[in-house]
Amino acid sequence: MRRLSLALAILFFPALAFAQAAKPAEALTAAESKEAEAAIKAYFEGKTDADRETAVERMRAIDHPSKTDMGKLASKAFQWTKAGPRLAEKPKVTCTDPDHAGEFEIQVASGAKKGQPAGVCIILHGGGAGVGDSGQIRSLLGAPAPGMTHVWPTVIEKTDSAWNTEREEQYVLAILDDLKRTYAVDTNRVYIAGHSMGGYGTWSIGPRHADLFAAGAAMAGGIFVGGKDGDGKLIIASGILPNLKNMPFWFFNSTDDKQVRPDSSIRAAEVLEGLKKDYGAFDFVFKKYTDIGHGLPKEGCQEIWKYVFAKKRDPLPKRVLWEPSRSYKTDFYWIRSSAGGGKFDVEREGNKFTVRGNAANLSIFVNDKMVKFDQPVVVVDGEGKELFNGTVKPSLAVMLDTIGRRKDPEMWFTGVVDLR
Repeated sequence: MRRLSLALAILFFPALAFAQAAKPAEALTAAESKEAEAAIKAYFEGKTDADRETAVERMRAIDHPSKTDMGKLASKAFQWTKAGPRLAEKPKVTCTDPDHAGEFEIQVASGAKKGQPAGVCIILHGGGAGVGDSGQIRSLLGAPAPGMTHVWPTVIEKTDSAWNTEREEQYVLAILDDLKRTYAVDTNRVYIAGHSMGGYGTWSIGPRHADLFAAGAAMAGGIFVGGKDGDGKLIIASGILPNLKNMPFWFFNSTDDKQVRPDSSIRAAEVLEGLKKDYGAFDFVFKKYTDIGHGLPKEGCQEIWKYVFAKKRDPLPKRVLWEPSRSYKTDFYWIRSSAGGGKFDVEREGNKFTVRGNAANLSIFVNDKMVKFDQPVVVVDGEGKELFNGTVKPSLAVMLDTIGRRKDPEMWFTGVVDLR
């Protein structure tokens, strides 16, 4: 996936620049507005990360927008998110990303073709080495949500645990980019589900990108584990369970399943219950069956779908809990980090942000739905020590960077506090 260089993006926005007293922004001149539109065009026409970095840097030279300027130029940027290759109008298509050119079946909501944002449900198939495809999972689970766009991808390479690889994970992200360019997508109603290997993939992809999904359902799947702890309990792979703080999740297994043991799911439910005690509510359901083998619940999946599709993503949650585990996944809701590893726990209340634990290499992005730009933003650590106190300047560079990365009208920002 094409991503703007994190290091350069952070260098664009040093915290000291935001600690100065706020001054009323002077509107861009006609020449500056023209330059800003040219920078937006250059960003989305850019072929490399360097091209996009250069476009963002051009914005820095004229970065004193009025509120009207910001709205107008953000609208221009979102128009450009539709530029580029689009999906063909047929039931089976190929992802347009040349690095992830897998095939997937698609059923597009009629409204999405007419510019009416519709939800998206991505359903991952089971299988393994040389086995499984979109037709298999479509036959098993169908299209469970009327009025929604459904996607059934086939893995690029049919290997064991394929959906757990970074290649297939980025393929799913590329499909989402294709959908956003081609159709109208309600980005607060994107769901992921799967059975067997697809259940493993739902566990792997969903939580790692929980800021993209409204909910997930892992059926007869499991989570990778790394041995056992001193008490003999399974150690769940990092980068999964804490990230579900704001993503509802339903999962089930059966004790008589001879293909996928329920042990990792049982342990995951225990860990999630423990996380509730430390971090507050986690919305999840775990069902342990004894008599369905590797199949679906005898009562059907209606209860699962009712739970899943009732959820909507909160793009600006009050508390973000993030355990990074992919080098290319540097943004999570409204925080960014290049550090990798560890765990970030950041909570917001008005213009005050509390960072518990790791604050190194952390950037906090804001918009006018989160803070009042005419008042100081205060960031403290878990002990109440101030890490930042100052006015955050609305920035065209931040706007372009965050719209370009996410292409998400519900999750873009106009200011940033860098805690490096």
